[in-house]
Amino acid sequence: MRRLTLVDSFFFLGHDEFSGRPVLSRTSLGIGLAGAVLCDLLFTDRITVEDRKIRPIATRPPGIPTIDHVFSEIVSEKRAYPVRDWIGHLREELPSLVAENLVALGLVRRTPDRVLLRRRHRYPPADLLVSTAARSKARSAVFGVERPDPHSACLALLAWTAGVDDLCEPELGRAQVRAWMADTHEAMPRRISDVISGVAAAAAAAVYTGDRK
Repeated sequence: MRRLTLVDSFFFLGHDEFSGRPVLSRTSLGIGLAGAVLCDLLFTDRITVEDRKIRPIATRPPGIPTIDHVFSEIVSEKRAYPVRDWIGHLREELPSLVAENLVALGLVRRTPDRVLLRRRHRYPPADLLVSTAARSKARSAVFGVERPDPHSACLALLAWTAGVDDLCEPELGRAQVRAWMADTHEAMPRRISDVISGVAAAAAAAVYTGDRK
């Protein structure tokens, strides 16, 4: 099996690792997934960020369905748009798109669920080692003795910024985690930190406008 991408990993962080039920609102999940897929494209050198705008720097997609879909959208645009605009655009479709890809890979199952008379779906994992790997990876970035690798640090930053705020409980309080996140955000490459800042802005706007479904 290929290494889980950031967008795959964030999907698992946004769902209970045992039941597959969402632990984030669909809005927060979509915002985090949008930030994750943009970071995946940055790590694979398909895009860059200049003046906080997304620009393609390659023509070939990385060969991973969800990421390829987003990359094709970016390449098809004749002008560069800000990170924040791309997050707002992508957040609507990504929860379903990522779920479909993970179902196709056999990593999760799509199961009908009902909560307070509302019908929705949960995504129980096929393998607990896979579903728990994302949280373990993000936590290891915070608790590791050595400097975390950029991929793991990015996942931890995305998780915290998009609302997975119990990531390091009970070992660390939120003030301690917030301090770690601020220091790590500052140390990340500028193009990655610009995406994280875009995620933070989108998450704050969702809270301000009450768009937290």
